[in-house]
Amino acid sequence: MKKLLVLLLSFLIVGMLVSSIFNMSKEENPNIPSSTPTAETQEPPLTKVNYAPIEVDNTTGFETSWYTGASDANVNLQASYNEKVINIEYPGTTLESATFFREGIPFKKGDDYIIVFDIESSVQRNVELILKNADSQEILYKQPIAIGENKQIRVEFNMDKETCWNGEFLLNIGNDGQEVTSSYHTITIRNLNIVNATDSDNSIKVNHIGYRINDQKQAVFPYSQGDSFNVIDVNTGAVVYTGAIKNKVSNSKTGEMNFIGDFTNVMTPGKYRIESQICGTSFEFEIGDHVFKTVATDLLKMLTIQRCGYDLSTDYIGDLAHASCHHTDALIYGTDQIISVRGGWHDAGDYGRYVETGVKTLSDLLFGYMANSAYFEDNLAIPESGNGISDILDEAKYELDWLLKMQTSWGEIYSKVVTPSFAGDIIPEQDNQQLYVVGSSTTTTADFVAIMALASQIYADVDPDFSNKCLEAAKLSWDYLLSSVNNGEIKNPEDIQAGEYRDSKDSDERFYAAIAMWSVTQDKLYLDIAKEVYNQDNTSAQGLSWKDIGGFGRYLYLVNENAKNDKEFYELMKTSLVNDANVLQGIAYSDGYSTALEHYSWGSNGSIADNGILLSMAYNITNEMSYRQLAIEQVNYLLGKNVLNRSYVVGYGQNSPTNMHSRLAKAKNTILKGALVGGANSDRDDALLNELGENTPAAKMYLDRYNSYSTNEVSIYWNSGLLHLILSLD
Repeated sequence: MKKLLVLLLSFLIVGMLVSSIFNMSKEENPNIPSSTPTAETQEPPLTKVNYAPIEVDNTTGFETSWYTGASDANVNLQASYNEKVINIEYPGTTLESATFFREGIPFKKGDDYIIVFDIESSVQRNVELILKNADSQEILYKQPIAIGENKQIRVEFNMDKETCWNGEFLLNIGNDGQEVTSSYHTITIRNLNIVNATDSDNSIKVNHIGYRINDQKQAVFPYSQGDSFNVIDVNTGAVVYTGAIKNKVSNSKTGEMNFIGDFTNVMTPGKYRIESQICGTSFEFEIGDHVFKTVATDLLKMLTIQRCGYDLSTDYIGDLAHASCHHTDALIYGTDQIISVRGGWHDAGDYGRYVETGVKTLSDLLFGYMANSAYFEDNLAIPESGNGISDILDEAKYELDWLLKMQTSWGEIYSKVVTPSFAGDIIPEQDNQQLYVVGSSTTTTADFVAIMALASQIYADVDPDFSNKCLEAAKLSWDYLLSSVNNGEIKNPEDIQAGEYRDSKDSDERFYAAIAMWSVTQDKLYLDIAKEVYNQDNTSAQGLSWKDIGGFGRYLYLVNENAKNDKEFYELMKTSLVNDANVLQGIAYSDGYSTALEHYSWGSNGSIADNGILLSMAYNITNEMSYRQLAIEQVNYLLGKNVLNRSYVVGYGQNSPTNMHSRLAKAKNTILKGALVGGANSDRDDALLNELGENTPAAKMYLDRYNSYSTNEVSIYWNSGLLHLILSLD
């Protein structure tokens, strides 16, 4: 017999209130629709708004890192990011009486440095350039310079002393002994850069893949690297843009002092890198119209690789090719009944298959398709390519077909297909353990209704027969749901080791299901049910994760062409979305990387992607550009602009994972290209994380190790989240 858990006490009241709506008979509650409505064939329209790039502000938030000093002189500094004007009221008695300087410059033993700047003076005079160790005061380099009309100074210097991390650039600008310098005059310095010509430290954080032409483009400097930065055309070596390093932020999540450089105005397609005023460099990146197309393709094809029960040759997935697996019938746990459950996607690094995570993944694919239906064509070299249907819909259908097998004849939905224990590091076709179908719940049943109703709408013009099949399945499970009380979390039997995906609250799934049924049928009775669910639990319209999924329903309602017919509920849903977006906006604005994440837990990268989706949704509904910019920043984080300077998508960027937790990749001794790994986890949910120091900042709690499953595992629903985000923005 299927084992059901007792409801958690903390959720009991909400669960009973919501369930009571569904337990009323049709005679008792006329707002409950029967399963007779038919599907509308149009897709819900998504708002598409034209946008223009923002103008870069190089003034607000700028503070210079250069100073003047005086003993018996009187000088002051007027500084912008690219120009320093030194007003010398009185030069003092010696050349050393007044100085222009900056400390904190790294000079590494054996490295060559190039110091370049333009300098001019309102009078003809002499100054002295000194490079030194600011701690020991040891002179490293000294050169007198005569100045007057503007001239460029170029110094090539080899550090033949021990490494000095607190080096100093200093100009002695006091009295040079000439009468002309004794009265007021100015010295102006422009385009000052100190370059390590030996070593590129790649300390400046950027999206390793690149930036789209019209998007906001920002780099993060993890410590003070001067006042300005240059964007360099890699092919020509030319400086194409100079901007300010500004917006100093103390970042407790990374243990850094972060600074921002904005180069949004660089819009010419090409390959670039960034150099800071003081020795810093970035990885190379691209600017172009479709810089994410290749990574998006592999994010999708990762799902093909995860297919279960399909013979995948090298023609489709290269060196990860594997034969059909887990294709035997499964035993319904606690009974002697067997059913066919072949198909679907392996959920993560193991070989289990789960309804909740499958529905989350499918929601991302189908919403992504609605946002950008032309993004993927029929040519991605998956088994169905060439059939005249977009490959993203083909891939989604593979999972939808499996979900249909998880439905009972009375409409209840089983939760998972697993084996008694996790497989070893073997290819999937070698995992010959008995398959079990385990558990069922109202959460999985409502999930099923939602995704089948949505699929019916999406496939109506593409595959009408399949669309009708999905709608009929949704109707059957909807009717079952009406008479079912929330039956709480599903806990694995003691002799089953598998992911549990426990979820004690089903109001968000019910809300999503009701909205999806209304969207496909336009029957107001479904909408009335959704409203009742929401009135009982206003959190039911929130969340874009497998556990809290109601946000898909909220957005599905807001983009429907008939939503504004009910102005009150439309405004309620819009306000709910905007409030959630504003919370994320506040978190992101306080973070040096603009990351919209408060706590780094298991699957933090998936949460970042989901939060980016929500911000993108808010932009589409409100046309508020700040939401879109922050949504883009979540993509940037996942593709390299983070404290670890790491692209978290395997095979992309300069520093991507190589030891992801995937049994298939491990067994094949290769990488799972296109997989998004889980990311930093400050909760230390695997033993390897204890190797990191006690004071390791939260965003650094990541290990590129196979057995760090809580930070380096792969998952279909993390991949789909990032893919959905990219599709919504492109």
